[in-house]
Amino acid sequence: MQRILRINLQARNQALKASRRKNYEKLRDDWKDYETRLIQTEKVKNAHIKAERRARREDWVLGPLAPKRDIGTKQDFYGTVSNLLYQGPVFPPKVRHGNIVEGDRVCIVKGKESLIGQIGQVKDVSSDSKELRIEGLNMADVEIPESFGEQRDKIHFSSLELPIPISDVRLVYRLTDPTTGRDRDVIVKYIRGGAPYFQRAPNSPLPRHTRYVAGEDILIPWPEVEAPRYQAFEGDTTRYDVESQTWTPTIYQPPLPSQEIFDNLTEDDKYRRDRAWHEDEYVRMKVLEDARAEWFKERKIQGPLAKMAEEKLRIVAERAESIKQAGMSEETRKILMEEMNAAKGRRLKASA
Repeated sequence: MQRILRINLQARNQALKASRRKNYEKLRDDWKDYETRLIQTEKVKNAHIKAERRARREDWVLGPLAPKRDIGTKQDFYGTVSNLLYQGPVFPPKVRHGNIVEGDRVCIVKGKESLIGQIGQVKDVSSDSKELRIEGLNMADVEIPESFGEQRDKIHFSSLELPIPISDVRLVYRLTDPTTGRDRDVIVKYIRGGAPYFQRAPNSPLPRHTRYVAGEDILIPWPEVEAPRYQAFEGDTTRYDVESQTWTPTIYQPPLPSQEIFDNLTEDDKYRRDRAWHEDEYVRMKVLEDARAEWFKERKIQGPLAKMAEEKLRIVAERAESIKQAGMSEETRKILMEEMNAAKGRRLKASA
């Protein structure tokens, strides 16, 4: 049985290592895709900047002889940016809810010089790419991608807010100055989340935790955001049909027709190498097999002399056990006391 358990443990460890290796490879591929998308975005951004610098220099040097660029294939898309800049790459690790949500007022503290210091209201937050869009800020004409087909022929571009990294903005909160008693906007550098935790309405974009100014423990309330409501149509399944009980168990017939189907449906497969259990009958037979092997190992050939010596040892052990259980008699105790007193007297006489 120990061998079976050892093999089973080894198989489970191997399956665990394989699962960890697979998860690591998936995470590595996700990071590779993220870096590829990030490089593509940076290439498009740098190419756009270089082209604009070149065009500006040509316009300044050539003057009236500068080429006209809003003609030809770029006539309807002149001055637009690629749609890659509208959606940033997604980070592989799953990002938890942050402390900045839709409806908050934020201040841009890093990025373009024309945007630094401006305050606006958050339009939407993308926690996967760690970016947000501020209403009316960082506007650009985004080119409609070619995959839109006929819509691209009708509408060539759309004026949208380009995303800004969440690390480039800080929350703006209105606090009352204890000295002057006036309300003023304060840029909060660090925010922490903590208790109490709330049960939000279904489909609410607000996280469960409460946010505070780190170090000051000043409560920052969440903005009032309405949870999206979805309209029920005729073809939708009603809640009554979803929650109604359509099957009643019976004691006359098992839920499944055979044990084999149950074994195939269970998550812990009966014949899987890394299974964590065995059938009771199989375990019982293995325990008996181990006991039989141990008994055969302890067997040995004994002759008449060895048997007689073993019998003598058994008799001596039984006699010693009986004496131990009987205890010391009164006569023996009296003799021991007399001998101890005599020895004590001899020691005193010798010392004198």
